[in-house]
Amino acid sequence: MSHLDRFKNISVIGAAGKMGSGILLLNVLHAAKLMHHGPYIGQTFVINAIDQNFEGLQGLMNYLKGQLQKWAEKNIVELRKLFANRSHLIDNKDIIEAFVFEALSMVKPSINMEAAYHSNLVFEAIIEDETIKASVLKQINDNNPHEPFFLTNTSAIPIEVLNQKAQLDGRIIGCHFYNPPAVQKLIEVVELKDGHPELSKIVDGFARHMNKLIVPSFDVAGFVGNGFFMREILFAERMYNDLRKELGAQQALLITDKVSHELMMRPMGIFQLVDYVGIDVCVLIMKVMNTYLDEEIASPLLSGLLEKGVRGGQHHDGSQKAGLFSYEKGRPVELYDLDADKYIPIEAPALEADKYLSVQTKVYSWNQLNRSKYREQHLKETFEQLAQEDSRGTQLLKTYMTAMKTLGLQLKEDGVTASTDYVNAVMMNGFYHLYGPVNDYNF
Repeated sequence: MSHLDRFKNISVIGAAGKMGSGILLLNVLHAAKLMHHGPYIGQTFVINAIDQNFEGLQGLMNYLKGQLQKWAEKNIVELRKLFANRSHLIDNKDIIEAFVFEALSMVKPSINMEAAYHSNLVFEAIIEDETIKASVLKQINDNNPHEPFFLTNTSAIPIEVLNQKAQLDGRIIGCHFYNPPAVQKLIEVVELKDGHPELSKIVDGFARHMNKLIVPSFDVAGFVGNGFFMREILFAERMYNDLRKELGAQQALLITDKVSHELMMRPMGIFQLVDYVGIDVCVLIMKVMNTYLDEEIASPLLSGLLEKGVRGGQHHDGSQKAGLFSYEKGRPVELYDLDADKYIPIEAPALEADKYLSVQTKVYSWNQLNRSKYREQHLKETFEQLAQEDSRGTQLLKTYMTAMKTLGLQLKEDGVTASTDYVNAVMMNGFYHLYGPVNDYNF
């Protein structure tokens, strides 16, 4: 069986979830194109969308229909080429309707795991719990006569652990999509040392076809992305704790977030990013890493917030839940006061934080530089100016950037990645940073 043949019957486990729905959409688009390709014209494609309840699956089908419609309208030139042999379809509207109908017809929603028992390829995107993941993968493998290949979206659990627990004989690969999968270009790929050689070809081909960027990681808990992100959270927490010795919790938190956001010219600060990912998710990932690494990966700050019911994360419509900040239209409007255990308006403490930092250099925002053809020049000049300034803000910035560079170098030294270029690629493509942590800025 060729690796493309395996896409004729696939299953996505956890399809109605935040990550699963995006992975499912990518597979639907991939198959919808493939079914118009030479030997696959007229053949049957099945994509099982498996999740726990019908309500979630109904929402998933509505999501898919809307996304397929948008994709088709945006890519009508490509669609007209795919449907060139359908002479009766002339108007764009008719072609789009035919595409959406065909694509949705492939998707078979189900709450039963048995639907995956005939798939040749299984994408898994369920909770980051190795016992649950391994149990689901083993159930499918034990009842599937086709010796399926498994692509797990785990962002932290060692692939060899899942391979051993589910008894998959090397037919598994880490295929960590970044959120949202349909938009993010990055896929972090983790191969087993003695894994099935065809798996990497499947992922490479799928990634190329869907215009994704693959960054490899070695099979070390947390991999490159969370290996960096979780340790950055711990560094930011230490900075917060140091600042809290002279300032209140509000100021300490906001100053740390502003340094990692505004002064580092990132899309959001470290604590806002924690909210976006979910405090509960971050704590879960740290527990996984703590189990398999010879270092302490734990955040008293985040664990304490979780105990108080402060979770962050996103609603099903993509809007931001309250975490360390509360939000309106995606913008922080309140700050969680850890001293008073309540949310307070952000304006006054934000002004006090700026006054404390007292940075005089004009710093670009991420939005200003993200699509600028002069990005590198502006970054270089801004960091050179910041290096000449001696304010509390620039002192904290230097400490933060030095620590991030050390983190990036350490991932290579610890055998997580073969190159710091991969660390930079993950942070720039997966986290949308304008530059990697291992850089030559004279700061």
